[in-house]
Amino acid sequence: MDKVNLLKNVEELTLYTGTFGKKGCNCSCIGCTQESFGKKHKSYQGNLEQIRIIIEKLPNLKNAYILGNPDVSVDTKFCNRAAKKFIKEGKKVMFSTSGFKGVEVIKRLTEGIESSNINYISYSVDTMDNKKLKYLKGNNKINLDEINEAIKYCLTQGITVKIQPTIWEINQEDYKDIIEFYSKVGIEWFTFHAGSFESLQGRDIPLNHVIPRKWMEIVKEINRLAIRKNLKIKAPKIFLDDEEWKIYSKENKVYCQNGGRGLQVWMQEDGLKATFCPVLSEVMEDFTFDLEKEEPRILNNERNNCMVCSKCLDNKVKDMSIKKEGREFLLNNKMVHNVCRYYSEKRRYG
Repeated sequence: MDKVNLLKNVEELTLYTGTFGKKGCNCSCIGCTQESFGKKHKSYQGNLEQIRIIIEKLPNLKNAYILGNPDVSVDTKFCNRAAKKFIKEGKKVMFSTSGFKGVEVIKRLTEGIESSNINYISYSVDTMDNKKLKYLKGNNKINLDEINEAIKYCLTQGITVKIQPTIWEINQEDYKDIIEFYSKVGIEWFTFHAGSFESLQGRDIPLNHVIPRKWMEIVKEINRLAIRKNLKIKAPKIFLDDEEWKIYSKENKVYCQNGGRGLQVWMQEDGLKATFCPVLSEVMEDFTFDLEKEEPRILNNERNNCMVCSKCLDNKVKDMSIKKEGREFLLNNKMVHNVCRYYSEKRRYG
């Protein structure tokens, strides 16, 4: 594919509205992937002129997923203004939040925006245990009661809500309670993520990745619950058996799965920095490019196995692999392959 034309493929944008990083965030999540990024760059708040440039550079953009700086509770007013700019140009918006300050933040975030222009608001709820939630978020002021009040408020306003947990070893059993509780509230959409170590390399983090056997069990059970409860639920298959590996290889012949349709952008003082793969850019900085000036780069890999995906695993899990590099594992004398966030299951909305 002609690299110059890759930006024409972009339909969905994930936007960090500045580079305050973890030091400016209202939470202090111990697994934060933005801490290392924030430390590399001067604190900066984006502006609407940069939004104009983004829209100009992405002619086929349909949706803008606004994460904030790095959470919408940090720069709520600007996130609101940015969303209105996208909407004015015919784009839909989505927001992601930790749930900090509950309804207060959501009211400011959505002020003056028609609910029909918001595809969804996602809430990062990793557990139904308040004590554990405070530990994972690194903030004693965040609590489930406020989050749940805000979620119910969104639903009364006709805004779709998605629950988006990140699973580590510490909360690997909590996914069932999350699905059970929020499906009763009226939530029909869940996207689970695996805790990731690509930006945490070399740091002493009190978290562990879920081991291959357990992660495969979790994904299977989540998909079973999706069918039984008729919900939209996705969880990535990070570890594949031989049969799944064959299917994966057929489906992923060119390069990374998003195929250039999704782009991440950070609004910085020295320009708009973008990447097609945040995992890759954390490990190999040359895969981050300047949206205004440079040709975008995307990974070509005939092996259908990204060369950095194993860096998402912690050392304990890597040591369980055949060559201690996190690529291939033996479970019950059968081969298991590590891949990068393979979403293969298609459910009611799939």
